[in-house]
Amino acid sequence: MMAAAMLMSAACAPENRRADSGEPETGLPDRSTRLTTPAIARQAFWAEDGNAILIRYETDQRDYFAVADRFHEQNVSPHGNWESVVFAAQTGPGVFAERAADAEPIAVLSSGHYRAFILQLADRLLPPEPNAGILLNRADSEFFFYRDGNGSVQMITGMINKPPEIRLAASYRVETLGDLVAREAELFLTDLGVAEQTVILSTNETGPYARPFAIFDRRTGARVFVSLEPFRFGTVDTNLVEQTGKTAWNVGRSYWWDFWNRPVSNLTRGVLFALDTVRDTTRELSIKVFEFPDLADDPIEPLHEGPGMDLASWEAYLDTMFGDQSFLGSAKILIGGDQFFPRLIDDLQNASEYIQIRTYIFDNDDFALTIADLLRKRSRDVNVQIMLDSLGTQFAQTESPATLPEGTETAPAIMHYLEVGSKVNVRPLTNPWLTGDHSKSVSVDGRIAYVGGMNIGREYRWEWHDLMVQLTGPVVGAIDYEFDKTWAHATMAGDVVYPAFLASSDIEHGEPRPGDYPIRILTTLPRESQILRSQLYAIRKAESYAWIENAYFASTRILYELAKARHRGVDVRIILPVEGDTGIMNKSNVVAANTLLKHGVRVYIYPGMSHVKAAIYDGWACLGSANFDKLSFRVNKELNLGISDPGFVQSLKNEVFETDMARSVELTEPLPEDLSNTLASIIAGQL
Repeated sequence: MMAAAMLMSAACAPENRRADSGEPETGLPDRSTRLTTPAIARQAFWAEDGNAILIRYETDQRDYFAVADRFHEQNVSPHGNWESVVFAAQTGPGVFAERAADAEPIAVLSSGHYRAFILQLADRLLPPEPNAGILLNRADSEFFFYRDGNGSVQMITGMINKPPEIRLAASYRVETLGDLVAREAELFLTDLGVAEQTVILSTNETGPYARPFAIFDRRTGARVFVSLEPFRFGTVDTNLVEQTGKTAWNVGRSYWWDFWNRPVSNLTRGVLFALDTVRDTTRELSIKVFEFPDLADDPIEPLHEGPGMDLASWEAYLDTMFGDQSFLGSAKILIGGDQFFPRLIDDLQNASEYIQIRTYIFDNDDFALTIADLLRKRSRDVNVQIMLDSLGTQFAQTESPATLPEGTETAPAIMHYLEVGSKVNVRPLTNPWLTGDHSKSVSVDGRIAYVGGMNIGREYRWEWHDLMVQLTGPVVGAIDYEFDKTWAHATMAGDVVYPAFLASSDIEHGEPRPGDYPIRILTTLPRESQILRSQLYAIRKAESYAWIENAYFASTRILYELAKARHRGVDVRIILPVEGDTGIMNKSNVVAANTLLKHGVRVYIYPGMSHVKAAIYDGWACLGSANFDKLSFRVNKELNLGISDPGFVQSLKNEVFETDMARSVELTEPLPEDLSNTLASIIAGQL
């Protein structure tokens, strides 16, 4: 049972964050333990009452000996939901024999058995028809499975390497399939006639940080992988001179080239930025000094038990404010990189006419380069256009993703990497008056689009909790129009080209389909903050509930309206990450959380980095790229969706809000707060 306890402990090991992720204290091998040929387990034992695993293995036609102790567990997952890896340090044959003398043997199976089991598991998940595949994600690895013409299951490492004609049917994370894996493993071992309760299998993994052995305990269903090389975190190489040069170039483009290229837009944006700053600062100061103190004296009413606001009237009200910006279509929520990026890759592989990508950050890490390579390849056959924010992309490339392996190759200049030797057309957007384009959208052939919070990089594929919305139907034409409009304005003589584009272009509505419903396009532009205004009014009109998940909560106006809503009986709930990617915003969020808690709002702390940007007000959902801060509400360009369809909103409640609340810790008392939090809140209010 001690052996089972060790497996369970490893399977539930706490996350090993970069700050305290030092290697095990003693006995570590050097890079010479990196496997270039598969390691095959020959013997294995539980030793010392199940607190150690002894393994004799063969590689390069030689025998080696290793011991995995409990304190060598590693879990580098930023959410703690990847399968743990136990590190096995090399030892000598004498030590191995001595410790194995009284140890409990572990049944040893071959790499062929491991592959057969994985194929059996995939067979249970695959659709019966050919030309449809599934992706199994395990830690930061992915394996694609499909049926060939004979119905046999085939396996490919990496979604990017699948045949384009095999379409993705579903994406699964192995770590969440515990019951299915345990059930299939038991059937598999029973069919083999294995009687032992614990087995070790060779996986044939090689390369950096390979996990060549998998151990399974039939009594508990626990499983753990064993590595012979301790994980070392890598960093993105940055050069101060190079970064200074890039910054100077971007500033020059934004303030010199942009002024002469788009003088009207440049000056207008500067004037509006100044006016908005004065107006918002005055309004928020009034709220802090006068209105919040007055609100503290008002009673907090019991929760409203009747229906919420009338959504038909609400949509008509939005039409009055912004005009009719609703388009028919269907929307599907894709949560996390496991759901979004495999579908994106599938669509990019099958594009027949064009690909349009608009992103704040196109990173230069290993995963971003995988997407870049696919886009370079596809540009031979289809038109590929990419818009990215210059400063957003540059600054992101100076930060290392939390789980970046040591030795990972990166590209010093992603725009150069995308364009050289390809037909990819990249348009870097300028940043006059510290503005940016924070929108995220992808459109393929006008038939499918994606909108949400994910940039292109390792954090979004493997590390952060985030979401995108998949769109089909006529609304895709509206996403294309927003892209084309911004592309036209970013070209030479943009102030001339832009009005000409508006005069000559219209949105292609297409043909509505059964099941389509209205989807509203909401933006933040220099002249109009539809995303801020719509949500301020939604909070004011809400009668039943207002639920928000966002990592950047720095708008005093929003905080005040949420507090007022709770005082009048609205069920107000907020989900914040336990730690975001910005120190100032982390400290500012403490002030926001304590302020809301004081006024009866339920505040949840999500265990990890949640980059989700979503809200529901009495059945009206607003989600996309915008944060709850000045940058998203006034300064940057943003793209959100407004949806009242009951089915979509219920899915958002169930799959995102209720799931994330269940994973989170609800605050019952204020968080520790000092002067640094107050100062951070003041600074964040201007960001």
